[in-house]
Amino acid sequence: MLDRIHRLRKEIASEIGIILPRVRIRDSLHLDQIHYRIKIADQPVAAWVVYPDLFLAIDSGTATSQVQGLETIEPAFGSPALWIEESVKEQAQIYGYVVVEPNAVITTHLLETIREHADEILTRDATQTLLDELRKTSPTVVEELVGKVLTLAQVQQVLQLLLREKIPIKQLGTILEVLGDYGGQIKDPILLTTYVRQKLARTICTKYRDENNVLNVVMLDPAVEDQIRAGFEHGANGLYIRMSPPAIDNLCKKILAAVDKLTSQNYPAIVLVDPRIRAALRYMTSATIPRLVVLSQAEITHDTQVVSMGLVTL
Repeated sequence: MLDRIHRLRKEIASEIGIILPRVRIRDSLHLDQIHYRIKIADQPVAAWVVYPDLFLAIDSGTATSQVQGLETIEPAFGSPALWIEESVKEQAQIYGYVVVEPNAVITTHLLETIREHADEILTRDATQTLLDELRKTSPTVVEELVGKVLTLAQVQQVLQLLLREKIPIKQLGTILEVLGDYGGQIKDPILLTTYVRQKLARTICTKYRDENNVLNVVMLDPAVEDQIRAGFEHGANGLYIRMSPPAIDNLCKKILAAVDKLTSQNYPAIVLVDPRIRAALRYMTSATIPRLVVLSQAEITHDTQVVSMGLVTL
């Protein structure tokens, strides 16, 4: 387990761009022997059950037949799964199941939990550590920005907003350059993040388009975009949503119905909108559709082919 976590720390740094804090493994008298719990800042964020003497057979949708086992749900991605004996492991693999050992189940769950809560893991001290590392190779970009144009807290807020929407911050130097360009006139982290996202357009498109550079999306009818635009204000204190909860709920239902065509074909649930409403729509849908990816037209590169798979209408 410790070896796996050590490799996981390197994977997180390479993939997301954050330095994972020390992971401590403790016994707990409050948990049953087969239960485990994942905490961040001593607060539980995930929990599950693992059987140390069994294997987890995960049905990724290709299993041709079922083997005997204890039915469950794989914790990281929510796929149907079975806890099986070692004696039927080979048979499960023949039937198309992905069979993993208990240690791998926990580590994968931990990895997905870190991805999901990366913005919480990026504390003020962790942000300072990233800047200190960048200062060794790009001292000018750090010294010109932090403390002169933006505070450390403002830089942290922008990085957290990126991580909250699963945008890696590996290109920290590029991010700071954009903040240096706009931070003198703009202090709102939401607006600053908008400019950073546009600069990271290639990273964003590469993350979601297929091997043929095709990006499958759902789009909004102009009347729906007008309704959203009239439903929020962007003031000195950030976003203020004035659209009624029933209207937001209705909007989320229509978007869910539209993106079902994407998810049924194993595409990410992506909605492409006008840049002026992207942040507001993400805020409105984050509770009901947490895995919805909201992209703006300003974040699409010239070599990305956009294919509309549906339209959300009034």
